Amino acid sequence: MSNKEIALIKKDIKEIFSSKQIYLPMIIVPLLMVVIMPSVILMGVNFSKDTSSLIKDMKGLLEILPLNYGELATEQRIIKASIDYIFPAFFLLIPIMCSSIIGASSFVGEREHKTLETLFYTPISLKELFRGKVLGVFIPSYCITIISFLAFGIVVNLGSWKYFGRIIFPNVKWTILILYLVPAITLLGLTFTVLISAKSKTFQEAQQVSGLIVLPIILLLVGQITGVFLLTNSILLILGTIIYIIDYILFNKITGNFVYEKLV
Repeated sequence: MSNKEIALIKKDIKEIFSSKQIYLPMIIVPLLMVVIMPSVILMGVNFSKDTSSLIKDMKGLLEILPLNYGELATEQRIIKASIDYIFPAFFLLIPIMCSSIIGASSFVGEREHKTLETLFYTPISLKELFRGKVLGVFIPSYCITIISFLAFGIVVNLGSWKYFGRIIFPNVKWTILILYLVPAITLLGLTFTVLISAKSKTFQEAQQVSGLIVLPIILLLVGQITGVFLLTNSILLILGTIIYIIDYILFNKITGNFVYEKLV
């Protein structure tokens, strides 16, 4: 990585956290997903005298859980099912959302502030410019995801200690998710978003179009909740590998097709 790319990354990160329009959604949405939602489930298990309603809502999922779940108490099964099969898909929305919001302001932000042409006069190649823009989005997006992961772990372990008497998070699945799959999905989301941003006229337009990348994650979430498609450790590894290959192909294709005239 060249000094020019590092300087560009620092500039973009500084601009991200100087705009409430960008950083407020990245705080509010993860807070909802990793603190409020698991807290609601844990409190529901804790204060509900009859947990049959919770079991009924998760019936399709609980019926196909691994056999070792059968040895757990009702409350433990609900908590484990939520951690292992519900929240992983929810959690994937965080890096997608962060990369979409930050990435949408990437080139559009430069264009709106009349600084894009200035970048072209600096001694930086188009490939270095694009790579710097991507990394300038990836670093804060992944950092926010890691912070969300830690917050989620604190909430889950504190709330479930009463039922398990031990720390149950993170497990192998979540380790694969956070260290292997999340970076791949973040790269995919931000590469797509930066491409849209480079061709959009306004930040709002770029953000709306780049939001389409959330749809596959929503479908994955529906599959988890209904029990139609469950994320196992093997599937996580396979998905991550496929997405990394797509990232590599997409990144090289985009950088090869970018020209200064189209960006301006």
